[in-house]
Amino acid sequence: MHRIHFTADDLARVRVAPTLGPMAETLFSLYALRGRAEETMFGAWRRRVRGGIDSRFAVLAAITPARPPSFDMALLAGRGRDLAENAETFLASPRKAVRAELDFYAGHHGRVPAALAGIVDTLTARREVLSTVEAYHRGAVGPHWRGIRAHLDAERAQRGTVLLDRGVDGLLSSLHPSIRWSPPILHVDSSQFDADFPLNGRGLLLVSSFFLRFPAVMYEPGNPADCILIYPAALGVDHAASIWTGGPTTRALANLLGRTRASVLTAIADGVNTTGALARRLDVSSAAISQHTAVLREAGLITTRRHHSSVLHHSTHAGRALLDRHDTPRPAA
Repeated sequence: MHRIHFTADDLARVRVAPTLGPMAETLFSLYALRGRAEETMFGAWRRRVRGGIDSRFAVLAAITPARPPSFDMALLAGRGRDLAENAETFLASPRKAVRAELDFYAGHHGRVPAALAGIVDTLTARREVLSTVEAYHRGAVGPHWRGIRAHLDAERAQRGTVLLDRGVDGLLSSLHPSIRWSPPILHVDSSQFDADFPLNGRGLLLVSSFFLRFPAVMYEPGNPADCILIYPAALGVDHAASIWTGGPTTRALANLLGRTRASVLTAIADGVNTTGALARRLDVSSAAISQHTAVLREAGLITTRRHHSSVLHHSTHAGRALLDRHDTPRPAA
C-alpha cells in the first residue's frame, strides 16, 4: 500500500494533467503488451505489436521487467509535448539522477541489467536505449498517438467537471477503485512495496494514462514529497476500438458536417465539453467553436447547459448514433 499524506496546502495545490507525454505512454504500453488483462480492448493491438518485436528489443524487458518496479525512464524523460522533447530531457538527465534510478532498480531486483549498465556515464549508451524505445514507439504507439492524446484530453476535462461538481474530495474519491481517499491520506493499492509519501505542502499532480491499467506513484528516489500519481483513464471497448481503427466514420462525417464541425462533435462525445477545452483541442478560436456548437445544437446532435460560469456541451443520442457510438456518455460524477 502507498499512502500519500496531504496537508491543507496540498489540497489547494492538486493539479490534473492529461499525460506525461508520448514517451511515458510508450513505456507504460509495455505493461499492457506483456499482460493479458482487458483482452477485448488491447488484444488486437497486442497481437500486432508482438509480431513486430525481435531480439533487438530485449532492452525493453530490462526497462519494464515482469515484476515491478521498472527503471523509471519516464520520470527521467519528464513531461513533453512530443517524443523529441522527452528524448532531449532524457539525454540531458544528470548522472546523479540516473544513478539514483538504477540504484533503486537494483535494490529491488538485485542487479542492473547489462542493457542499462552504461547509461550513467556514457551518452552513446543512452542513445542506444533511446533508439530502441523510439523504434518501438513508431510501431506500437505512434500510429495511434493522436487518438490516445485526444482520449486523455477528454479524461482531464471529465475530471475538471468532477472537480467543479464535487470539489477536491470528489475528485480524489473517484479516480480509480484501487485508490481510496480517507482524509487526509490517499491510499493507493500497490503490489510493489509499502511506502508513505508526505507531500509537505508541494501538492500533487494527477496524470491519466491510456495504457497503464493500475495506479502508480512516480517519484525521485530519496525525494518522496515530490511525487506524481498516475491513474488509469476510463476506457471502454468502443473507445479503444475507435483508437485502433482511427474511427470508421471520420471521412464520411467530415464530408457531411465539414471537417471542423465533425471534429467538434467527436470531441464532445469523447467528453471534451467546454468551449475553451474544445478550442484548445482543435486549435481554433472560442468564437468559432460557439458557431459550430450552435449548428450542432440546432440539429439536435448536442445539448448545452450552463454550470456556474461554464457552458457545458453533451452529445445527444442522435449525435452518438451519427458517430456510430453505442455507449452512453460517461457521467460527470
